[in-house]
Amino acid sequence: MSPSISAAPGARRVRTLAAVLVTFLTATFLTVGLSAVPAAAAGYTLTASGTATTTAATAKTLSVVYRYNGAARKNASVAVQQYRDGAWVRIKTVTTGSTGKATTSVKPSATTKYRFKTVNATSATLTVTVVPGSWAIAGSGNGHGVGMAQYGAYQMARTGSTAAQILGYYYPGATVGTAANPLTSIDVQVLGKAADPATTTISLSAGSWRLLDGAQAQLATGTSARKLSIARTTAGVTAKITENGTVRQTISARRTLFLEWTGTDYWTGTPGTVTVSGAQGSYRHGRLRLTSPNPRPNVVNQVVLNDEYLYGLDEMPSLWGTSGYGGAAALQAQAIVARNYAVLAKTAGLKTSCDCHLYDDTSSQNYTGWKKEGGEAGSTWRAAVDATRQDAASTVSIVRNPAGGIAETPYFASTGRGGSYSGTTNNQDAFGTAAQSHLAHVADPYSAQAPGNPNTSWTGTLTQTKAKAVFDLAWVKSVKVTARYSSGQIKTMQAVSVQGTTRNLTKTAEGWRTTLGFRASWADTVTARK
Repeated sequence: MSPSISAAPGARRVRTLAAVLVTFLTATFLTVGLSAVPAAAAGYTLTASGTATTTAATAKTLSVVYRYNGAARKNASVAVQQYRDGAWVRIKTVTTGSTGKATTSVKPSATTKYRFKTVNATSATLTVTVVPGSWAIAGSGNGHGVGMAQYGAYQMARTGSTAAQILGYYYPGATVGTAANPLTSIDVQVLGKAADPATTTISLSAGSWRLLDGAQAQLATGTSARKLSIARTTAGVTAKITENGTVRQTISARRTLFLEWTGTDYWTGTPGTVTVSGAQGSYRHGRLRLTSPNPRPNVVNQVVLNDEYLYGLDEMPSLWGTSGYGGAAALQAQAIVARNYAVLAKTAGLKTSCDCHLYDDTSSQNYTGWKKEGGEAGSTWRAAVDATRQDAASTVSIVRNPAGGIAETPYFASTGRGGSYSGTTNNQDAFGTAAQSHLAHVADPYSAQAPGNPNTSWTGTLTQTKAKAVFDLAWVKSVKVTARYSSGQIKTMQAVSVQGTTRNLTKTAEGWRTTLGFRASWADTVTARK
């Protein structure tokens, strides 16, 4: 039996002291309790809030409240963590206030998880969902797409097509014929829409003017030195005649006033041009009729339809008809279809909303009067209009539909491309109206070939705010075109929400153009943006 090995006396004393110390510490902890040492889940809580959806460009505020046994923990440091690459990473530290609350702003570029953490507690995970701030929609073309494309007509003219050939192509089955020219006048509103001013000033560049009441009795007269200030009351329109800032005469309210000037069919003499403040044009021909169907003066230019009105129509660049551009036939085609539009408007009668047959903007046709006729290459445009009249026979050129009637002849600037499609639009697809054979879809390679066409490519923006409203969704995650008309214009778009709700929305081509606020509804690709 081996002899025992005994520890040295000094070692035994060390072990004895250690045992005594362990016994003391154990007794102490048992006395004061474990709560004396902070530990997780021992009354400490971190309550986080702020889970939401946002865009990458918009910061999101996250909040946390730190408590111990229900009491606020103020002036405490709390880590803000982000889940990244499979691990939680501290991105900043916040300090709680007197209520135990702290906030932080985050701006993630993609959907991201966050949480708050201290040595004692960890909050629940918050997810900030990031959706596109907008979508870029690659588009082309300009206008509703029905009938004649103006840039296409220009290109056809440049390559030798006549006005009749241009119109026969864009209005399939229709023909160019003639109709009697009765020298009838047409009333064009030049001022009076809701956005127009409540008062206006009328001035004449040269010659003389006279103001008549509704019964054609003369109320006042003057030269270009005197101006008329027109206002509206419930009793009608009033006028003040001023010269060098001094009121020379006041005309009480009348239901109707007429302004005539020299150099027109109404009064021979020195030609003058009338300017109406707030109107887009100036006026050499006809006369002005002033009424008050709405809470502002209503000013109408009464002009002869087949020449004076068309001379002032600013729907196609006059320069296209000059020798260097080669588009004279396009201008003639434009004059003919504009005449058709005006004849149908005249036949329909006066609109009560404006006391007129036509508006002076693209609500009808863009009419600027002498500003067009007397502007750059104005004589070229006038010559194109004259080429569509047969004065010796007292007839004018018009487009007749396949049934022989005066055809509806809508027109627009340029076709575009949508996906693999292109061309003009069936009228029922654009407007939702009954199909007309001469307003059917035709291919249009010409618009894209026309020199200087600014509509061959553009980008429209659909914002998140607009998308939410259009598709009636809280937040939109994705948008795409799912169906097109034969022209390539949008027919159906689909949007999906963050929650997975899918909306499929179908509209007319023109409905999509106005809804989106784009030049046209030919759309190729849809790309999400931050």
